[in-house]
Amino acid sequence: MARLTERRDDPTELAKVLLRLADPREYLDEPEQLPAVVSAVNAFLIHEGVRLENPGGRPRLTACDPSLAHPGNQGPVELRAAMDEARTCYANGAHVAAIIMLGSLLEGVLVHVAQERDASLLGNKSPDNVSLDTLIKTCHEAGWIGSDVERFCHELRKYRNFVHPRAEFREAHAPDRDTLNMCWPVVNAVLNDLADSQPKTT
Repeated sequence: MARLTERRDDPTELAKVLLRLADPREYLDEPEQLPAVVSAVNAFLIHEGVRLENPGGRPRLTACDPSLAHPGNQGPVELRAAMDEARTCYANGAHVAAIIMLGSLLEGVLVHVAQERDASLLGNKSPDNVSLDTLIKTCHEAGWIGSDVERFCHELRKYRNFVHPRAEFREAHAPDRDTLNMCWPVVNAVLNDLADSQPKTT
């Protein structure tokens, strides 16, 4: 932290320090520490519109949407944890894992909202027995998410199914970084719609 403070007025030198933080060679004795360090640093950097990443072990700084910093802030602890895990997967090039985490985050958010706003919409079913497909449709029919968001939620749901080992083989498609970059905005759009449709309290 002292090195970052010393170099805060020199972008080039500051970037060098940040890149060293994401360099696997700095963690040869404790490789398991790298994801935690990158995640912690990105929690601050993301507000500036940049992220540390090390796909394939090559650290780099990339531009990102600062709005990615906000989705987990309004949900329960487990939802924030899912977002953090998705960010860590994203930063380390684990694209399929990140997409699966985003799908799980979407499901957790919709379950939480349905229970908070109108649990009767889930019928007599336990949240554990309600499919993501049903949750998406239910939240749309309740007017909590728009038609466009519903449509893209179903696409994310399909990609979330890549958690099954043979899914990539059946689809003859391996989700990559571009696929993941299209999934992040879906989660943001859901959260925006849910915020806009939040019942007003008096």
